[in-house]
Amino acid sequence: LSQKHLMCRSIYNLPNCVFISSTSDSKPNLHHSHKSSCNNDSINLLPNSLQSLAEWRVDKRNKFCVQPEAWLTSLNKVEETRVDLIPLNPTIFRVFPRIDILHQNIVWQLNYRSVSFIKALTRAEMPGGGRKPWPQKGTGRARHGSIRSPIWIRGGISHGARGPRTRFYMLPDSVRLQGLCVALTIKHIQDDLVIVDSFDSLPSGEPKYLEELAECRNWGFSVLFVDVTDTAPVNLFMATSENVAFNIIPAYGLNCFSMLKHETLVLSKDALIYLQKRILAQLYRAESLQKKYKYMDNKEILMAEGEHDEDEFMTPFV
Repeated sequence: LSQKHLMCRSIYNLPNCVFISSTSDSKPNLHHSHKSSCNNDSINLLPNSLQSLAEWRVDKRNKFCVQPEAWLTSLNKVEETRVDLIPLNPTIFRVFPRIDILHQNIVWQLNYRSVSFIKALTRAEMPGGGRKPWPQKGTGRARHGSIRSPIWIRGGISHGARGPRTRFYMLPDSVRLQGLCVALTIKHIQDDLVIVDSFDSLPSGEPKYLEELAECRNWGFSVLFVDVTDTAPVNLFMATSENVAFNIIPAYGLNCFSMLKHETLVLSKDALIYLQKRILAQLYRAESLQKKYKYMDNKEILMAEGEHDEDEFMTPFV
């Protein structure tokens, strides 16, 4: 168990990463040296245009299948500027809103990184208590052999917590993929999903300009900006640096917790294409979505990661 808690650092070799890159929830945990479980060749086989992605693997004979659409806007003005109406894939943006699936994903994200370092001392580990407190006979009191017995005040603890212990576990790929689709569907249905042509069109890096833009477009108090790469434009970075409710995250780190934490989700056009290609490639991959993630299978990778890490607040147990 002392080694197992290191696994909370290394579940980014999964199809949909759950780590937040530049928000206040956690540190960036993605590393390019790890092999992704999704083959890049299968992603490259998917079309690159939004129209082709919206119609990919869609049953057109189903009369109940509705083609979702969204406005493509621009950030060059404070007022909303609609550029085009783009289609979306119903496999991702028109799923049944399973609240139980969202709950499983949120509980998993809150628990997999928690480690309890509480360790209760037994009577053998407590200092003192070597001599017998009083003779066995003749005093009229109950017999005792040590003042560190568990039945004594300030004695040792029997059957107590023996940390460090982790609450780490893994959800199947199917549950995590379905959680992403449900969260994206709910955001789109509630009109909390905004798609922009590019974040480079933001003309100013002043935080006040972005706040006025969000207030004019009724984005709410908290906004999550999603770009295709982890390198944000300068104006967007400067505009969100002083506002704790405006956060930037790369597309590979999008997760259910971040989407539900913010009122509005703002996607760039390239990030939308990347997300649809990545999710569709995982949903229709040949491998099973019920993969079991065991600690012993990834022990060598995890131990190699924690070998050179230096954390002055939490030293890893190797």
